[in-house]
Amino acid sequence: MAKNAMDFRPEEENVAYIGAGVTLKGEISASDLIIVDGAIEGDVSARVIQVGQGGVIRGNVSATEADVSGWISDHIEIKQLLVVRASGRVEGKITYGEIELEKGAVIAGDLTAIEDYRAAKPAQAPKPAAERVEIAAAPPKPSSIDRINEAVRGAKGAKGALYLAAEGEEKRVATRTLLGRKTSAGA
Repeated sequence: MAKNAMDFRPEEENVAYIGAGVTLKGEISASDLIIVDGAIEGDVSARVIQVGQGGVIRGNVSATEADVSGWISDHIEIKQLLVVRASGRVEGKITYGEIELEKGAVIAGDLTAIEDYRAAKPAQAPKPAAERVEIAAAPPKPSSIDRINEAVRGAKGAKGALYLAAEGEEKRVATRTLLGRKTSAGA
């Protein structure tokens, strides 16, 4: 298994993909990556969670890193980096190590920074936490999540991959939405 997000190799990792038009109710857990272009109602945990523009998660979310272009609501705990894209919305009780927001991103709820994570990072000016906030920020610098998306974009035949697709779609989905644009994985 990769030691950090930069070492991610989709052909060697466990990937769960919830396709557009699919609704999953219950608990889903993956040791590496979950990509959500459909909907999940329930608890979700993985090392990395990516929610596409049409993706929705309603429930408890736990991950090391997350990249959100869609919508997550309820209790969200991201131990390291939470990236919310321009089309993304995260609301509820949000705990994070570090946060990056693109212009147009929406965060609404109770925000709590993980102090242990911040103590391990180089000293920076403290950012105040707020209760009930709506924030729009400048575009972030490329992150390790962006590098993961580049790797997943070219993935085909990943070992241990789980792909759930809407009726009428192939079992192994060749086209998926990444970073808000359609891409093709070997199709």
